[in-house]
Parts: sequence; structure tokens; C-alpha cells
Amino acid sequence: MPMSTTATLAGAIPASNITRRTIRQVDLAIKLERERLAMLQERADTKRAWLIRRADLVWDADHRDRAENLASKIKSQPGRVVARLTTTYHGCLFLMHRWSYLHQKVVSKKFKGELSKHDHMTAHSLLGFPADEWDNEESELNTDAISRDDPDWEIAVRKQLRELFMRELRRLTEIMKVLDLENKEAQAEAKAGEFFDTDPFLNKTEREIASCERRIRVLEKERLLATKENPEVEAVPADSSASTGSADAEEAPVASPLL
Repeated sequence: MPMSTTATLAGAIPASNITRRTIRQVDLAIKLERERLAMLQERADTKRAWLIRRADLVWDADHRDRAENLASKIKSQPGRVVARLTTTYHGCLFLMHRWSYLHQKVVSKKFKGELSKHDHMTAHSLLGFPADEWDNEESELNTDAISRDDPDWEIAVRKQLRELFMRELRRLTEIMKVLDLENKEAQAEAKAGEFFDTDPFLNKTEREIASCERRIRVLEKERLLATKENPEVEAVPADSSASTGSADAEEAPVASPLL
């Protein structure tokens, strides 16, 4: 039974020539992947250098902005927001500034025994209570127990509120002693080129780098396998193109399956 034209021509091509072509195709793929890898690594290095510079110059401004952005939701979810703010140094700093503001109000000579409606709501939010949920009778800000007929009423109200505000300031001060160390360590790591796990661009680039490295390893294994299966084919380094021209001259054209 006669052989097909395709089979006849393919069988006429030495196996070594086919292997050379396979190796050159793999070499080209490896070359392209290495070029892409170099580009990705340069991109990651540039981004990392930028993050290091940013950590050195605007670390406090960045984290203060994050705390204030979270604090902007305090009226709708005071309990949750205050709890989250208390877990970071800059979040505690935000809370301390607000409590200090209220404290200055009640110790001021202008204080006449009553907080403004705005200050009253601010204090309740800082304590973690929504305006529509706290019971004024049970509130620590309630001063109704102090009789207005008492000649020292204003002094007593000032004392009650001052003690409340000072208690919160002392509590935050103790928390910040721990968080201050944590914040400084995080900034030091950022300046050293670490602690960038939360940067989306860098994370994406590093995933692409890892994927590119995996493809290179797979291609290098394919190349090694091709040379092992045909020992007569010289194992040319993957980045070498010196013998490409001579190898092409030795190859016979491969017939198209359509012929």
C-alpha cells in the first residue's frame, strides 16, 4: 500500500533536523520569556523604589489620611469605626485629637455647664453609640443628677465631663504606647523595601514574575528532554544564536499536511 506524500517527506527528514528545529523554537520562546521577565523585574524594582521613597517622606500623611477616611463613617457606624480606629496608631491619634478638643471645651472659661448639641453627639459617637440608640438617662454624658440649684453646678458638671474625657485620653495613651512601636517597625520595614504586601500593582507584577519564571522552567525542561532523546544533536545554550544559520541550511523543508 503506497505511503502518503506527507508521510514520505516527513520520514525523509533526519530526526536530528527536526530536533534542531524544536530546540530553536523553544530557545526563541525562552528568549521572549526572559525579556518579559527582565521588563517585569524592572517594573517591580521601580515601584518598590517609589514605595520606599514614599515611606520615608509621607508615611504619617498616608496613614493619617486612611484614619480620617475611616473616621468619616463614624456617625453611621460609631461602634465599629471606633473599634477599628483603636487598632492603629494613627486611628488612636485621630480619636485623641477629638477627645482633646472636647476636653479643652469643658476646661475653658467659656464653658457654661453644657455641651453644644454638636459636641454632645460627637462625644457619644466617640464612645461608640449612635445618636438614635443611646439612652440619655444612662449616658455618661448625662448631668441631670447634678441639681441646677447647686451653686457649684457648673463646677460639678465640668468635673464630671472632664473626668470622662480624661479617662478616654488615658486609655488611648496606653494603647498608643504599644501601637507606636508597631507603627515605627512597619515604617522601618517599608524603608528597607519590605512590607508592601498590600500594594495592588506590586502584587500583580510579582505574580506575573512568578508565572514567567515557571514558564521558563517548563521550557528549559522541554529543551533538556529534546537533547536527551537525540544525543547526536548538539545542546546549544538557550540564549545562543550563533549556529542558527548553519542549522537552517542543513534542514530539508517540511511538507505541509495539505499537500
